[in-house]
Amino acid sequence: MKTRTKAAVFALALLASAGCGTEAKQPDFPDLNPVKGVVTRSGRSVSGGSVRFTPDPAQSDFVVNSEVGTDGTFSLTTVRTTDSKGERKPGAPAGKYKMTYTPPLGDQATGGPTGPVELPTPVMVKVGDNNVTVDLPKK
Repeated sequence: MKTRTKAAVFALALLASAGCGTEAKQPDFPDLNPVKGVVTRSGRSVSGGSVRFTPDPAQSDFVVNSEVGTDGTFSLTTVRTTDSKGERKPGAPAGKYKMTYTPPLGDQATGGPTGPVELPTPVMVKVGDNNVTVDLPKK
């Protein structure tokens, strides 16, 4: 084999192996606590949407969120922001959070809330089981 051909084969092999085993180490999940709750407005459960709990102060390693059921209930899960496989674990780390509720698109189309609603007061997640009632401000 000529030197030029050997160099080309080596270069191709190097390029092919460049993507192998280079996945960055994912951060370990912190201790998570079960968080279930209900979203209400004026004492009545909302129907659908999603909630996002943003740590205060903000951290970029994890997203804590949940879909909201038609009965207003939710159960938080935590996912790594850098996880390409989307591994989710139930619960949330203990701490203080800003909570944002996003109504379902159908509500927005029928003149309902037009965008996300951030709760004016923080929500605390404590070590252990958490049951949270989130009462949104009136429209």
